[in-house]
Amino acid sequence: MGALRFYAPPIERLSRRFDAAYVVDYDQVPRRSKVQHDGEILSIEFEGDDSVKLRIPWNVDEFQSYFLATCSLRPRSEPYHLALEVARGVLSRLKALIAVCDGVDIEQTEAFYAALGDAIEAFTIAATSDHHSEASQSAAQECIGHTAEAFAQLTNVYRDAAIDFIQEHAPHRTFLYGVNIRNAHPSADASALLRPAFNTAVVSPVWKDCEPNEGHFDFEKVREQIRWCRSQGMRVVGGPVANLDDLNVPDWLYLWDNDFNSLLGFQLQFVETATRNLHGMTDLWYCSSGVNTTRAFHLTEEQQLRLLVGSIETMRRNDPQTPVLVSFDHPWGDYLSHAHRDLAPIHFAEEIVRANLGVTGVGVELNFNDCEGAIFPRDPFEVIRLLDQWGMLGLPLFVTLTFPSSRRFDKRAAHQISDHESPTFPISRRRQRQFVESLVPLILSHPQTQAIFWNQFTDATAHVYPNAGLFDRRDRPKSTLRSLREIRQHYLT
Repeated sequence: MGALRFYAPPIERLSRRFDAAYVVDYDQVPRRSKVQHDGEILSIEFEGDDSVKLRIPWNVDEFQSYFLATCSLRPRSEPYHLALEVARGVLSRLKALIAVCDGVDIEQTEAFYAALGDAIEAFTIAATSDHHSEASQSAAQECIGHTAEAFAQLTNVYRDAAIDFIQEHAPHRTFLYGVNIRNAHPSADASALLRPAFNTAVVSPVWKDCEPNEGHFDFEKVREQIRWCRSQGMRVVGGPVANLDDLNVPDWLYLWDNDFNSLLGFQLQFVETATRNLHGMTDLWYCSSGVNTTRAFHLTEEQQLRLLVGSIETMRRNDPQTPVLVSFDHPWGDYLSHAHRDLAPIHFAEEIVRANLGVTGVGVELNFNDCEGAIFPRDPFEVIRLLDQWGMLGLPLFVTLTFPSSRRFDKRAAHQISDHESPTFPISRRRQRQFVESLVPLILSHPQTQAIFWNQFTDATAHVYPNAGLFDRRDRPKSTLRSLREIRQHYLT
């Protein structure tokens, strides 16, 4: 076992989720980690004894909280200084990105260089002062804030340069820009708002609705939804079909929780029946989402792989022409830091790609929220780095995305946002809109990304993540929908 120790700010000055910190190795895969804070020293014990990077939730300022990372650190008995190492890590990442931009002649703004200069000056003070002093701690935090501002300035320049490159070299790129309506049927008013915002709809044949009783199938409601999508001029993505979350599986399936072979048989039967009943009605099949983090059943990694492989093979056998997508939850693999698992999400995906099953696209699920099952926010360039990593699989990428708009209780959500008096990160309708405006255009600019799907249509029907829909619990549109429409009009038309 290895260990990193840090002189850390008091717990009340850290993110409330500091205990979600973990370490990653050279290929960014999380190590199993144990975090403790005794009031002065933050300790992280982890498997192995080589150099690692610490990733930790951090309050950048009163409006932003992200997972931030240090540079590589070797285990030693003398504690490091946490704020200083986090500042060093974010400044190092910024400088690396500047080198990339300079290499392709992307010019920066005066505001960027001003923020960069302030960040370097603050880091110099933090690094040369007594590291235990308040002056050093404050300067390190200022460095982190100025670096965040520099990243924000860089985002716009980097995005525009990347999109200009794509438009020049792939002017006719087909991009799917959609929303997951799941099993909802949008009203006439909602339809009028969705039509100019999206060119694609994700329609889910929800297992519990399509097979409420074992062996009795009914896909007519799904067909109606698909016909509605066609009437709106939208492409149709059918799925996820093989989805084992609590909102999807029928109640009777839980009787077979401890019988994997029966569970596998029922799922493959449903996939086959759904594919046959909806054959020719979809432009893409979305086979499965989040199988790597399935919580509804007690499955080993081998069983998860067997479920996914079997579902893909069944789908391809019954519809060999329609492209098939699969996606993976928690793509940074945060859960590996506290779970007895061997496969990181990207390694899970790599197994599927190498098996040559006919998968034509791989997705990452970015469901940011302050609740069970969701992931802590990352800054936009950390998302781009993730897409670069997943792009090495050699397949087109698609991104499913959500972010909450309120901290209030959501009676139709499977999970609830923590009601702790100290929020882990700011949540409001304005913050949801700002999140979309900063991140979505940057995802669009990634050359291997071919689709973005907002993963939750409305808060008015049953859903997984609290307050993350584009329509509220009374089915009224949120301002985020307008932002998504404007992004489409600006970048995709």
